Amino acid sequence: MNTPDPMMQPLTLQEFTILEEFLVSERTPEEALSSLEMLDGYMTAAIIGPQAFEPKDWYALMWDKNKQLEPQFSSADEADMISELIVRHNNSIEAVFLEDPESFVPLFDRVAYENEEIHKLAVEEWCMGFLIGMELAYEAWQPLFDNEDAAVMTMGFFMLSKVSDEFAHMTEREIEEITSTVGDAVIGIYLYWHSDDEMDEEDDDELFRE
Repeated sequence: MNTPDPMMQPLTLQEFTILEEFLVSERTPEEALSSLEMLDGYMTAAIIGPQAFEPKDWYALMWDKNKQLEPQFSSADEADMISELIVRHNNSIEAVFLEDPESFVPLFDRVAYENEEIHKLAVEEWCMGFLIGMELAYEAWQPLFDNEDAAVMTMGFFMLSKVSDEFAHMTEREIEEITSTVGDAVIGIYLYWHSDDEMDEEDDDELFRE
């Protein structure tokens, strides 16, 4: 993504490290999103879901679901920097779905982890973040859960986040297979909610050509 707008620039590796170190620190509220993977899943659900959000709608909730607790920033400059990194990462995810939804890859598939156990934890946290993101607009998501075929796309998130008891009974191979479907499930859910939007854009393009 090439854009002169600094708020649309993807985070660098160094910036990811700065953000991660802050998220896992004790300066964030106990119930806050506590990893890059959790944040990535949270933002992804908010972006692909049926309800549009402005940063102010989800920023306070990522620290505390009751919007009462906030991080302990060392200075106003640090608060501005962390806020900017978070919003830029959100913008970079949003850009993927605006430009090429089928190219989406969850963060845990774009990062090299030290071992398989750390990778599994990253997948668990990403899926938990995704579920928290869905809860931002729980009622708006209900039609998807009422559609039996569409609801199947969310099953992996519940299992891999360990919200469902099924995880304890899954084999390593089953865990790997379900993990490999997460990206496609996200794309499918996005298309479920937004395929009509894409049709409208195609119709508009056709009108221009005429």
